[in-house]
Amino acid sequence: MLTSCAVLLPVVPFLLTEGIPSGIMTTETTKGRRITVIEGAASLVVDLLIRHQIIENQQAPIYQYGFEILISSAITCMIAVGLGIAFKCLFASLLYFGMFVVLRSICGGYHANTYWQCNMVFFFVTTIVLALFRFLPISKFNELHYCIIALSILITAVYAPVENKNKPLTKKQKTIFRIIGIGMTMLIALISCLLLNKLRNSYCILIDSTLLVVAFSMFVTDPMRVGEKI
Repeated sequence: MLTSCAVLLPVVPFLLTEGIPSGIMTTETTKGRRITVIEGAASLVVDLLIRHQIIENQQAPIYQYGFEILISSAITCMIAVGLGIAFKCLFASLLYFGMFVVLRSICGGYHANTYWQCNMVFFFVTTIVLALFRFLPISKFNELHYCIIALSILITAVYAPVENKNKPLTKKQKTIFRIIGIGMTMLIALISCLLLNKLRNSYCILIDSTLLVVAFSMFVTDPMRVGEKI
């Protein structure tokens, strides 16, 4: 991400002095269908980089994909921040976002077919997680806590990592990611148990909800073995 941001810096003066170019580069991923706003925005940036000889034409698909991911990630982060402000729990929302990103990067999980669908799913899931954190009484969470912990660890042990068809893993990598995924899930679960039993802190609800979201994402994706996966 830092590299992509660094590449954007020399583009800013051109945007300010020359404006957005009217042409949008057409690639294999956009031929025959209408491109999305994210794809179009990424394409504009890549087109600028090519026009000003910052990158070569043959590098365009790589940068196109990179900028799409960067823009989509920025939108996802803004959703988390916006909902955190709306629910008056910005720190909790950022904590959830951080745990979600780290766990998903290791364990994998379901991804929608388009960026728009992906962001909408994230919006609704984050809304549910933050609503539970803000409004579910911790006194009613004891039994549910242990069920969620057990289910999350079990699903992670069975399904992690869910492989991305665009990023195939070797057998060794799968083993490493599985061990890391199980270890991280158990460590986070232990922290949640301490928060609940020792401190009676409602952040255990946030942590458990995050673990459940990631586990459910793996569970619904693995049997499908079709569609898009992260």
